[in-house]
Amino acid sequence: MKNESKTKITINEILDLRRYNPQYIPQKESTILEIGGKICATLQNYVVISGLPKSCKSTYLSAFTASVFIPEDIWGIKINLPADRKRLAYFDTESSAFDMYKQVERIRHFTKREYLPWDNLDVYNVREDDPANIIELINCYVENNEASVIILDGLLDVCNDFNDPVEAKKITTWLKRITKQYNILIICVVHLGKKDNNTLGHLGSAADRYAQSVFEVVKDKEQQTFTLQSKYMRSDADFEPVSIKNFDGKFEKVFYEPTIQQQFKKPKK
Repeated sequence: MKNESKTKITINEILDLRRYNPQYIPQKESTILEIGGKICATLQNYVVISGLPKSCKSTYLSAFTASVFIPEDIWGIKINLPADRKRLAYFDTESSAFDMYKQVERIRHFTKREYLPWDNLDVYNVREDDPANIIELINCYVENNEASVIILDGLLDVCNDFNDPVEAKKITTWLKRITKQYNILIICVVHLGKKDNNTLGHLGSAADRYAQSVFEVVKDKEQQTFTLQSKYMRSDADFEPVSIKNFDGKFEKVFYEPTIQQQFKKPKK
């Protein structure tokens, strides 16, 4: 039975908490994710990685994750965690156990280490859990662990109907609340629709609108390359696209000139 003795905060108290305080000096914004030297993500924000199914998003996510545990960047991608909270959590909502363990092995491969530092990394497979339970699990995790970055692969699975504008608003409000409350960064994966090449549904549109940055992974079938590029950047200029190609099971960065069909058109602001 829940503790009924807790005093419910009043609307006036909430208003006072939201008031600008001229005596308060916030901490300097902490840059967490950089790509090509550009500021892509800071604490108290979330970013979106979008792409069509099978567009190599998971490979880029493994590079994001692995860059935490090595001094150098991977393909110009680097995540630097705060000195007092060097912990990252990866929530996989889609993969089978086999694919999730394969992803973990890919992360280890990118670090060039024999073992991953499990004191600083948590990986969860929540494929069988419904949206409300996944949210509850993430809430529980951030409340009880000193992590600074959460990877949520993928965002659509914390929603029952991604075309419901009310539910989409609730999800983005939840993202904004927990990133601020727990001073964390959340990296969200959202699929693109095959017809219009936009993030799926009202949830995708809402997630893009409030994200600090939105990236897109594009596959060029002709050249067999996969390119990570910026779509929206709130805190810095666009970074140079990062293209990779699979050479006998090993992904390497390549110079890529998109074909006319694959050239990305910047959305109107």
